[in-house]
Amino acid sequence: MSILFYKKPDYRPKNEGPLNLQKCQKYVEKTKECKSEIPPDLSFERIISNKALPPCSLQDFIDYLAYVTNDAENLQFYLWLVDYHQRFRNASPEEKALSPKWNFDNPRHSGNSNCSAIGGSDKTLSILGVKDFDAIEEEDISNASLIEDRSGGDQPSPYTATLGTLKFSEIPLAEGKPPDGHQRRSNNAQPFRLEINRVITHYIAPGAPRELNLSHKDRAAVLYALRRTTHPSAFHPIKKILDLTLRNQSHPNFVRWSICNGNKPWTIFLRTFAVCNIIIGFAIAILLTLSHVSRWYRILAALEWWFGITNLIAAYQGLCVLLLRRHTREVRPWEMDEQGRRYGASDEEAALRYSKVLYEETKSRWPVKMELFGPPNTWDKETWMDRYGMKSIFKKTFEKEVPTQEQGLHFMQNRIVRQAEAWALIITIPLTIFFTALPKGNLY
Repeated sequence: MSILFYKKPDYRPKNEGPLNLQKCQKYVEKTKECKSEIPPDLSFERIISNKALPPCSLQDFIDYLAYVTNDAENLQFYLWLVDYHQRFRNASPEEKALSPKWNFDNPRHSGNSNCSAIGGSDKTLSILGVKDFDAIEEEDISNASLIEDRSGGDQPSPYTATLGTLKFSEIPLAEGKPPDGHQRRSNNAQPFRLEINRVITHYIAPGAPRELNLSHKDRAAVLYALRRTTHPSAFHPIKKILDLTLRNQSHPNFVRWSICNGNKPWTIFLRTFAVCNIIIGFAIAILLTLSHVSRWYRILAALEWWFGITNLIAAYQGLCVLLLRRHTREVRPWEMDEQGRRYGASDEEAALRYSKVLYEETKSRWPVKMELFGPPNTWDKETWMDRYGMKSIFKKTFEKEVPTQEQGLHFMQNRIVRQAEAWALIITIPLTIFFTALPKGNLY
């Protein structure tokens, strides 16, 4: 009976206001309740390590956050933090010595009571999952825990093992001149200082073009720590919040959204088509009941009912049975233009002001199409917007199709279709019995 009550991942709405660990815990509790809904092939680890196939690849995840939920900065910063963690691990011992670990539990590191992101109580530390900073060397970004690394060499770690194919080169980003307000003369010699300053101005500082949705307390604590060290541990509050949010809110919503293989116009058309089939089924049953023909002909209406109800239930979840059988999906509006994520000539001045790093300049580093530094993640000026707006409703409905390759997604879609077919059969059988049992009308 489980097939009758199969559910795709529940939608996790965004919490209002800035994110903090208490709000993120609600996402965790929701995920624990729905642990069996997402197959292992579509796990967060596989998607973030770029092992999942389209339409569930890492690039699709970024596009979803950019165009649907409008919070792509979370994943952009998370990927940079992954890269930065690896490059800092590979820095020389002399460079590491210039940037000591930052302990948010240490009063000397907290600055003042208004800047501490973690506080000093054991209860708060337990909620954060923070271990003793004196007993560790680096943070494990990939599994939201802290790992031990005292080898100092290039030995594989749980961190790099989890990331799998998501590898980055050790070539640092082009380091432009940072804003004067975020540079401390005494820390100029610290490794990656200029890059950290750029990250601050793009993601952390209030009013940044890609400002992360952080609470004032966490933001102040991280800024205070980054003025004194470039060690990855200074990002721990942000890492923890982003990891919980991406794993337990963005990732389930992305999988839920990926199940839909048709765009909105096609889904509306499909639902209308399914309702018409159901109406035709009732028309056949009523007309045959009122006639003098054999009652067994009324069984023909069952075909229309079953077909219409199946498609209606599947379309209610955004799934087209026909596209599924063909292993295809409709092209998303932003996918029609390969240059959709590029910035036009009108944005050159803004790109220069924000020291934008284009995807073409970082192909050896990033496995996805992503501008790490640049203007805000807005897409209202992208070229596909005008072209899609000029399309007729017919062309929007019958878009081009591209193949779906991810087997984990096929598994979820097939279960939804089988569920729709089962419920359609359960509804169709009583209707058929009812109309077949009615006496003839003999009106014609």
